[in-house]
Amino acid sequence: MRKRVIPIIASIMLLGGCWDTRNIDHAVYIHSIGIDYKDGQVIAYVQLIDFTALAKVEAGGGREKAAISVGKAAGETFNIATDKIYPSIQQRVSWGHVKSIVFTKRALQKGIVADVIDVLNRYNEIRHTAWVYATDEPISDLFQATPLLNASSYYSLLSNPEEIFQQSSFIRPIRLIRLIAAMDEKADVARLPYLTIEDNRWVENKKPKQMLAISGICFLHDYRLQGCEGRSDLQGLRWLEQDVRRTPIYVKQKEKTVASLIVHNPTTKWSVDVKNGKYAFTVNVKAQGNLLELREPLSRKQLTKLAEQTVKQEIHRLYKLGKEQQIDILNLAEQLYRQRPDLWKKHQINGLIPLHNNTLFVNVELVISASGKEKLNYRAGD
Repeated sequence: MRKRVIPIIASIMLLGGCWDTRNIDHAVYIHSIGIDYKDGQVIAYVQLIDFTALAKVEAGGGREKAAISVGKAAGETFNIATDKIYPSIQQRVSWGHVKSIVFTKRALQKGIVADVIDVLNRYNEIRHTAWVYATDEPISDLFQATPLLNASSYYSLLSNPEEIFQQSSFIRPIRLIRLIAAMDEKADVARLPYLTIEDNRWVENKKPKQMLAISGICFLHDYRLQGCEGRSDLQGLRWLEQDVRRTPIYVKQKEKTVASLIVHNPTTKWSVDVKNGKYAFTVNVKAQGNLLELREPLSRKQLTKLAEQTVKQEIHRLYKLGKEQQIDILNLAEQLYRQRPDLWKKHQINGLIPLHNNTLFVNVELVISASGKEKLNYRAGD
């Protein structure tokens, strides 16, 4: 008798662990969070996506039109606003799959950003690997913009920016954990990618298709917005960023594009010099490139010189822009803090340092290692 009872009891105990399980469709999953600020109220947005359709595609089924729901609530604080979403959502909410967080420029104020991050730090379901962005677009429109060919928003720029960055490296995406680390550093300026909606590049089913794009950067120091700059003014930043895999150079001669190069894995090394008690920075950039287009009969030496000049000009223009806007775009204060903390302490104002003329020197060493199926110099006679 005892031998019969023991297996029955054991099986009951094992089954007991499954009684409180929930099916995937019994909960809603927050995919993206948006934060706006208006009239003294924090406005929280949440984007929900349908994981059922995503599972069908991954299992080999056909694509269905992606379903997206966007919720909105306002409150005195971010936590109060998000609490107001619960009464009308009608299903259990999971915050454990948040892939991105978007702040409007209005919300990039010290008190609001710090409050939002304080809540995210304390809530156990939120992961610090979420991507973070800034925008000036209506967040509801931003969350409704879906990828091409009925792809799920799970594969959109909001949640998968790394693949695009690896293929065309320019503005590096940033995760929540890195943003917090940068803003907690006294001398660091965080670079927050700036999202916009483009509706004039793509057409789908004969209708204009709204697509997300990273069109600039917002710079934050000590949880406070310093300013935002457009993509066209930030060309030099790619030579100073980490993890740049592949980025183009359009070489000009007398204001005319004469060649196109693809540069792989550029490396940057900073040094700080001190003369008469004043600091000066030298940045050495080394890169290797492949020729993609040659419109004029230039030799390898001529092309290399022009490409190096292009990189130098982009970095100097970036420094000039930061000096004019009083934004430490190049993070020079952090370089001084790391290499000469004594000088940083002497010159810093709220963690940052004044930018002067003749403070930055740039050296570039570029090697053109390949030219495709054509010889580089077959028309140049070199």
